[in-house]
Amino acid sequence: MTFGLTYPQLKALDPCEEEFKAVCKALGGARKWNGNLVTAQKARDAGVSFNNILWAASAMARTDKELERRLRHFAADCAARVLHFFEKERPDDERVRNAIQAAHDYADGKIDDAARVAARVAAGGAAGAAAWDAARAAAWAAAGAAAWVAARAAAWAAAGAAAGAAAGAAARDAARAAAGAAAWVAAREWQFDRLIYWLSEDEPAPLALPKKAQVSA
Repeated sequence: MTFGLTYPQLKALDPCEEEFKAVCKALGGARKWNGNLVTAQKARDAGVSFNNILWAASAMARTDKELERRLRHFAADCAARVLHFFEKERPDDERVRNAIQAAHDYADGKIDDAARVAARVAAGGAAGAAAWDAARAAAWAAAGAAAWVAARAAAWAAAGAAAGAAAGAAARDAARAAAGAAAWVAAREWQFDRLIYWLSEDEPAPLALPKKAQVSA
């Protein structure tokens, strides 16, 4: 199932006027776009930003259960990609790993709200126990993915925290702010690719969690 929007459909979601105009301009104007369905991939190719595509998908997810499911998986993937930052510092603490798995399981209806909330609370506790900024951010990414909030909020929270974890790790290792900024951009590009994948007809398998023996910086 491929997700896309026509001009009237996006307008009906009540977007920010300034951002709506920017999207319309990127897609060739309202007259050219109008009744044509624009997929996430087409929007990205035209220059529409990650934030605007994620916002549109999140707004659609309010009434589209399949899209909500995919956004929850996307959020969990964002957290999974930075799990190694947390497990490098706390290799025996499985709370963050369990929260990521819980986010995937909840998306697929394998666990109930109580189990998901318990995993989210545990991941928040793990974030408080972590000393390294990147480890804390990785834990918060997992907590965000497993949060009780709607999929749109979970996706924003997990993606932002995961990008922050990557930026924090790079800045610490290189001891300069430029490294952190570059890592943030790289993380966002990966997230953009992953988001488009989850919004495409053939959805990906959830990102596999690293085996404990393979965890590295």
